[in-house]
Amino acid sequence: MYFSPGLCDIIIGDTRLMQILDKLREYKAAGADELVPRLLSKIKHQLARPLTMLFNNIMKSGQVPVDWKEAIVVPVFKGRCRNVATNYRPVSLTGQLSKVFETIVIDQVVEFLEVNKLIRDSQHCSRKGSSCLTNTLLFLNKVLHSVDEGHDVDVLFLDLAKAFDKVPHKRLLEKLKKHGISGNILNVVEDWLKDRRQRV
Repeated sequence: MYFSPGLCDIIIGDTRLMQILDKLREYKAAGADELVPRLLSKIKHQLARPLTMLFNNIMKSGQVPVDWKEAIVVPVFKGRCRNVATNYRPVSLTGQLSKVFETIVIDQVVEFLEVNKLIRDSQHCSRKGSSCLTNTLLFLNKVLHSVDEGHDVDVLFLDLAKAFDKVPHKRLLEKLKKHGISGNILNVVEDWLKDRRQRV
């Protein structure tokens, strides 16, 4: 087994923050903070320094602002009859600043996991150049290759309803610890998961 040195802190710089602000999708909806991405990208040069200071203070304290734990739930129409409630999917809109901070943390954690080979190649979520599509294409390629060689292929599809809503927080935090993630990062993740609120 390979033991990595561990990841316990992130120091956020202006350059990284500017890169993320540059990539904001300008026409996305505002979240609970009522900030639209377009505004953030337009004033990114003025925001970079204060946001860097804010984000680094959050990382040091291990506490996420209470406002970042609030989400607005909006219904998004999936198709068919508009009068049937099950034809809508609830989408949780969180604040833009929390999303920027979240992107920085996720990028660092995923990079740490990849560099230390703690994440399998078959894992496609939250990885650069990977998506549900790349996962499906690799799977399809394996199935077709097996069929071409005359092998039987059994496939089992699972669609877990509200899968992300059912992740046990204690188990997630324990898994992060076992993978060498601790200190301020673990404190921030743990605090982020506590006392969340939603409104419609």
